[in-house]
Amino acid sequence: MAYETILYEVANQVATITLNRPEKLNAYTATMGAELFSAFRSANEDSAVRAIILTGAGRAFCAGADIAGFADNIRSLEKTGHDARGANRELIPPFAELMRRLSKPVITALNGVAVGVGFTIPLLTDIRLAAEGATMGAIFARVGLISELGSTYLLPRMVGVSRAAEILLTGRRFTAAEMLNMGVLSYVTPADKLITKAREIADEILQCSPTSIAMTRRALYQGLDSTMESAMQFEGFAITRCYSSPEHKEYVTAFMEKRKPDFGRISS
Repeated sequence: MAYETILYEVANQVATITLNRPEKLNAYTATMGAELFSAFRSANEDSAVRAIILTGAGRAFCAGADIAGFADNIRSLEKTGHDARGANRELIPPFAELMRRLSKPVITALNGVAVGVGFTIPLLTDIRLAAEGATMGAIFARVGLISELGSTYLLPRMVGVSRAAEILLTGRRFTAAEMLNMGVLSYVTPADKLITKAREIADEILQCSPTSIAMTRRALYQGLDSTMESAMQFEGFAITRCYSSPEHKEYVTAFMEKRKPDFGRISS
């Protein structure tokens, strides 16, 4: 499928989704939101894809929402009372739900500035790394808005309430090093090593069972608001499913035959 604001590529069992409005610092539009939804859904449904990398083209990851869209919305509200961004906002809950229920892990490689929605989208992904010199910020309060995409739920669980409050209530930009120290990021790398590091992480994921990955990812995010008892109940269900999976059989067979398991062959 051809996209207008993103690039989508699958190679070596990894889908790479790239925000592709570099002349606008990959500013987010309603079209980009719809295309991201489509691309992530396609990657999740594609048996040839086992991991996903999200990044940006040019010198930014995403400089937030395109201000032209805000201006159009203000004119629409003043003229007709109609919220021109309503259709785009209707996509927010389904997109957040899709991201939470993906069966494949997502690695975000922040190649530059990541503010506003460019900050909150990565919070929906599993592993985040950034280039040295990248800055991140939930700037919503400074533009008269509030952080969305479930970020007020996710961020305190990542970094604690106090640090989440500092990020959300000051609206300031933080360095990649600061975000690494807080726990929002897992790695900070030189810019020219960013995608290489993301692919190294993806390669580690490819050595794991797709069924195990899907069950583990589901358990992690259900566990954010479940009890110990319900977590253990799901683990019991999941491990039973894993025991009967072709990947587990492949691992045991490969071990007995003294070779590496080939999970990619099974999942493709």
